Amino acid sequence: MKPRIHWLMTLVVALSLVLGACAPAATAPAEPTAAPAQPTQATAPTEMPAVSTEAELDAGFSAFLGRMENYNALKMDPFVEMLAEDPAPFLLDVRQPDEVEKNGHIPGAVLIPIRELGQNLDKLPAFDATIVSYCGSGWRCTIAMTALGGLGWEHVFSLKDNSFTGYSEAGYEVAPGMPPEAPSLNAASPDPALVAVIDEALSNIPDGWGAITPEDLAAELAENPDLILIDNRTPAEIEKAGSIEAENTFAIPIEEFINMKSEWPADKSAPIVAYCGSGHRCTMAMTILWAYGYTDIHSLKGGFGAWLEAGYPKIGGAPDLDAAYTAFLGGMVKYNTIGSSALNEQLAEEPPPFLLDVRQTDEVQEKGYIEGTVLIPLRDLMKNLDKLPSFETPIVSYCGSGWRCTIAMTGLGALGWTNVTALKENSYGGWVEAGYPTVTGLPSEAVSLNAATPDPAMVALLDQTFSNIPEGWGAITVDQLASELTENPALILIDVRTEAEIAEKGVIESANRVVIPLEDFVSRKAEWPADKAAKIVSYCGTGHRCTIAMTILWSYGYTDVRSLKGGLGAWVEAGYPVVELAAQ
Repeated sequence: MKPRIHWLMTLVVALSLVLGACAPAATAPAEPTAAPAQPTQATAPTEMPAVSTEAELDAGFSAFLGRMENYNALKMDPFVEMLAEDPAPFLLDVRQPDEVEKNGHIPGAVLIPIRELGQNLDKLPAFDATIVSYCGSGWRCTIAMTALGGLGWEHVFSLKDNSFTGYSEAGYEVAPGMPPEAPSLNAASPDPALVAVIDEALSNIPDGWGAITPEDLAAELAENPDLILIDNRTPAEIEKAGSIEAENTFAIPIEEFINMKSEWPADKSAPIVAYCGSGHRCTMAMTILWAYGYTDIHSLKGGFGAWLEAGYPKIGGAPDLDAAYTAFLGGMVKYNTIGSSALNEQLAEEPPPFLLDVRQTDEVQEKGYIEGTVLIPLRDLMKNLDKLPSFETPIVSYCGSGWRCTIAMTGLGALGWTNVTALKENSYGGWVEAGYPTVTGLPSEAVSLNAATPDPAMVALLDQTFSNIPEGWGAITVDQLASELTENPALILIDVRTEAEIAEKGVIESANRVVIPLEDFVSRKAEWPADKAAKIVSYCGTGHRCTIAMTILWSYGYTDVRSLKGGLGAWVEAGYPVVELAAQ
């Protein structure tokens, strides 16, 4: 494309260019495709029309961005409801004629292909009318919405949920073939100079409609160190989710896109890719930059979500604890426990499971260990993940009694290890009592395997959690709990057993009780105590599940959580009372 000249000419020249309207654009693909490194133009390039001042563009797009509601993205259900209103919205179909001829259209729609929109504004309603733009998938209608919003239309929306394709697949009424030719309404009078600029930008939309796939972006980032990324998400989104790593990155929220214009790349011919969460806001940004004369700007198809879904890396961002623990809890088998006999059988197999001892060094020195063990004390575990095998390798964690290995198992499960179990039946103590073989002294120092790559943000969070595990490893005895329930009426009990267990065996009497089965612990996070500094004791039947719950709560920032040693079984065995839940 030839360089676009800027707005140094007079408004009179601009008007003359508008009156000499451009020829219709050639047919292009229906859906966004991977954008080539150097976009091809659908029409012969023309010089940028003059604008009286760039300030008029600023004002138009600033007003549009300032009045957005939910980024003017219209979901399918509200759209269908709008169609039944009186008056119904003005429907603008910006697909190519061959698409409409083949697939039909929404009854009542006016067809103006996206590249011809700037030359057919007379067919649109008044500035204050409601317009819903749609296309094949939701891409081109976002371009149309942005352009019309910048020109002064006040209520323009783009139909999402896969736009016309989603509408048709949902079974809503579709009229066959082409709609009637749209009449000229002359209901609005946008600034002719701005019209000229927008028309030039829309007429020269490249093949592929400016879309770039995550795969093509990854290739471009590897091959072109000068590629510039513009992130249109909010600072809060970036902080939470992370971002795409690139040498040249600009973070400019779409809400502030014009206000932060001074931070746009200075070179209007520089290769640029805009991205956001899903691809909607960055397509708005791409459209705006086209209007200002940027010639090599693309929008990431599917946004940052598609980038992550395709398996590409990110930098920064808070770990997604909900997703991690939901996957871990959903993948549990018998709460990820293994007994000594079963472990002994597995050790005779080839290959044997990876053995992880999370006791303190002095304990191992005194009592020995199971042959083949790797020793990593619990509080140091997250600093030594390079010594663990691949995510799918079976790992058996053990400790002195079965407590610390449950904490370790929970943390590793959240990080992505899919086959981690905790040795129960008194763990190493039970192994010794059963007469299984042990080795004296300390095992050989563990070597670095670098076989798995857990999320660094998640590792950092869990390292902070594990490094600060309190003395006693978070355990509370039944006698201590009975005393605290008497002395501290504000103490909160969290029962993580199933409903059937509770109905059969009763509960510990408490004025502050939360009942959440471990399987649903994260999905019912809204029921957790609001105060993360509150005193909490979790319990289950034996002490295993409540230790998993305690570990999860620690990682979410709860600071005073303990787990009942031995669970309800130990409570009853010690002679303490239980009551029916319904009686409370």
